[in-house]
Amino acid sequence: MKIAFVFPPIWPLHVDGSLQIWNREVTARLSKTCRVIVYSGSFPVDDRDRADEVADNGVTHHRLSTHWDSRLLKYLQLFCHAVRIKKPPFASDFWYPWYAFRVALDIQKRGCDVVHVYNYPQFCPIIKYFNPKIRVVLNMHGELLTQVSFRNIYSRLTRVDAVISCSEFISRAIRAKFPAIAGRCKTVPMGISTGALSTNKHLASDDSSPRQLLYVGRVSPEKGVHVLLEAFEIILRQYPDASLTIVGPEWIPPREYLADLCLDRRVVEGFAHFYEGSYTEKLKDNLSPEAAKRVTFAGLIPHRDVPVYYANADIFISPSFYESFGMSVIEAMAEGLPVVAVAGGALPDLISDGSNGLLVGPSNPGALARGVENLITNHELRKSIACAGREMVCKTFSFESICSRLLEVYKGVLSCPFDSREAETSVQISSFRC
Repeated sequence: MKIAFVFPPIWPLHVDGSLQIWNREVTARLSKTCRVIVYSGSFPVDDRDRADEVADNGVTHHRLSTHWDSRLLKYLQLFCHAVRIKKPPFASDFWYPWYAFRVALDIQKRGCDVVHVYNYPQFCPIIKYFNPKIRVVLNMHGELLTQVSFRNIYSRLTRVDAVISCSEFISRAIRAKFPAIAGRCKTVPMGISTGALSTNKHLASDDSSPRQLLYVGRVSPEKGVHVLLEAFEIILRQYPDASLTIVGPEWIPPREYLADLCLDRRVVEGFAHFYEGSYTEKLKDNLSPEAAKRVTFAGLIPHRDVPVYYANADIFISPSFYESFGMSVIEAMAEGLPVVAVAGGALPDLISDGSNGLLVGPSNPGALARGVENLITNHELRKSIACAGREMVCKTFSFESICSRLLEVYKGVLSCPFDSREAETSVQISSFRC
């Protein structure tokens, strides 16, 4: 089987984003039994990105210049601003069309069986036009399909052979909005490499003073770091020797691209003021002198070094208002850390409250603090939650398991006849207006 992965052209392939890690781990494993090529934009991140095509860990990487697409995007943004179009540019058909066109022609030349497209449905019809017999799998790592108005999205999705999502939370929303293709929607989650896991010291420890708290993720308003710091101020009153480490860079997507799409407007208005100026500096300015001494902003840490922070922590906290999956949560669980999390987005699908983690409501620093204090004082609960979380993650979210699910999807779409699938869909879709 020959599989082509079409990576978003706006991001470098070899950095430590969650999608890059997933792509890297999955394609390396699939390349042991399949021929795999990954298409991406060209970025001067390191020497590997200077060549148009390189081989890495059995995977062929083909990098395409996005120079002309970037220029087109500038004109598109100017036009949208001039005519007051509020739809984000990534919803337009003019979102990197030259990139999609070149990918489609190269796939035609190589004769691939399956093409795996990340996030952007407008790439699919271009690829399908030049490769009418190829099977197209659209992989959504967020709620773009249900939150953004793509043109002719119903008719375009009928030509996609499968839609996979990073969480059942995303899949449910897609099935509800597009019932005609509900049978083609599958969940293939993010994952962890179980072979590299350490044994967290606190799984076997009777430590009576677990005070080292950890957050890993982007430092951005919708991640709720300000709520975490308010909760930490409460914790410090009871446990003045507690400490909090925040691992991750300040990287804030425009609120209209994420927060405004995925969260209630009243919730967003509650932290809208953080979008002006540096969020990190505002967080630091709001800390009490006592808390300022006990909070560490570690900044951007290479992904290979993050396990050290998990190993040295006692409790992991996820204060995020919204998660399409919750990558850092399963990483923390896999490393044996008990988790306290806000019940936002996909996290209730990962965490069973009181079993493999604790869930609290959003925008409630008091509840978050009580959840942490509950784990600090209750050793048996802390240990049982940590053990249950680790067992669940290792069983469900190993990359070996994920690759098995992907191969099932690929084999399923390859075994399905074109004519019967298209006839079935045309009947189901007739009642919808594109």
